[in-house]
Amino acid sequence: MKKRMTFLTITALFVAIIMYFSPVTSADSEKVTITGEIVNVREQPGTTYSIVTQIHQGETYTLIDHKDDWYKIKLSSNQTGWIASSLAEQQAKAKTVMATVNTDILNVRAEADSTSSKIGVLHQGDQVKKIGEQNDWSQIEYQSKKAWVNSAYLSIEERVSATTDENPIRILYDGTNVRKKPALKSKIMTQVSAGDTFYPLEKKGDWYKIEYASGKTGYVASWIVSAYEGDLQFKGKPGAKTIVIDPGHGGRDQGATGVNGSLEKTLNLEVGNLLARKLDKAGFNVVLTRSTDKYVSLESRTEQAHYEQADAFISLHFDSIEDQQVVGHTSYYYNEQDKVLAQTIHNEITNMVELHDRGARSGDFYVLRENLQPAILLELGYISNAHEEKIMNSQSFHEQVTDAVVKGLNKYFDE
Repeated sequence: MKKRMTFLTITALFVAIIMYFSPVTSADSEKVTITGEIVNVREQPGTTYSIVTQIHQGETYTLIDHKDDWYKIKLSSNQTGWIASSLAEQQAKAKTVMATVNTDILNVRAEADSTSSKIGVLHQGDQVKKIGEQNDWSQIEYQSKKAWVNSAYLSIEERVSATTDENPIRILYDGTNVRKKPALKSKIMTQVSAGDTFYPLEKKGDWYKIEYASGKTGYVASWIVSAYEGDLQFKGKPGAKTIVIDPGHGGRDQGATGVNGSLEKTLNLEVGNLLARKLDKAGFNVVLTRSTDKYVSLESRTEQAHYEQADAFISLHFDSIEDQQVVGHTSYYYNEQDKVLAQTIHNEITNMVELHDRGARSGDFYVLRENLQPAILLELGYISNAHEEKIMNSQSFHEQVTDAVVKGLNKYFDE
């Protein structure tokens, strides 16, 4: 009896090891839905192989491979197994309709009407997902919401994908480290190259878990990859200064709310994306910590500045205070050696926009305090003041303040 138990234990461990190291690839992330009432999942494709577990009708799994009349699937435990193909139905691939903006500035509106309220802007080259249409208007996904743009200013491209909610990630840099655990101090398992694409198995905080080789997984940092509708990057200019633009807040972190309802995260993003494009045209290498409405931790923002070896890190914000009479713009630095950078850009903003000058001053902000690169934080006005909030939402203000930052950076690096 003892020998039999020992044999069964060894067999079970052997099966577990096989399952753990079995190849787990995306196979274009196609899905199968179980049609049988109770379906056996087997170790290998064949009824003579051991049953690993049982799954049930209506459940959906990622299709890894197929052989003869068998499907290999990925289970919720990240193990794999084989099921008879007659007991499952392969889902049809869905079409994702992507659109590229083909004009310099495209207004995003709440309704399919040119008189509808403007809720944002897109720029030439931006990619959006088109989800509907009405007359001459296209409905798009914009900052996790539905919005409308004039169809005449979009170039449409249909792409076939297994799902519309599982987007791959693309590696941005050669020699990107894949780590054993989601932490910078974790062991490096391998390195991957710029342009490599992976379907993430999961996301833990600021890290994506990927399968970098057959059956081998690890983690890459989210700030050095680009999602399918990914962050804007303007790089590849040898010898140029690298600027990291940090539109504050994002996603579930809305930041301040204006007296008339403006969201700080939205204003930060609009100014940040516009500034990035202007810096690109001015000859800088530019990276954004976010170019879409997503949450990014403070740690990720500073780590990205370190990774890029930024010559300047600029965090963009709009201020708010209970006293609605307070107005003006402020520029902050933490390290004394960054005071000149803050003062130079602050002076250009003061010269360019008609806002009260609150000065360049020391500020104890995480993205400044923990930053190893030259770093400043700009508070571009008080949205808690009704008059300034209106100014902050105007395209003319966005143009002026971004022109001022570009001019300030040019002046700072020329000195």
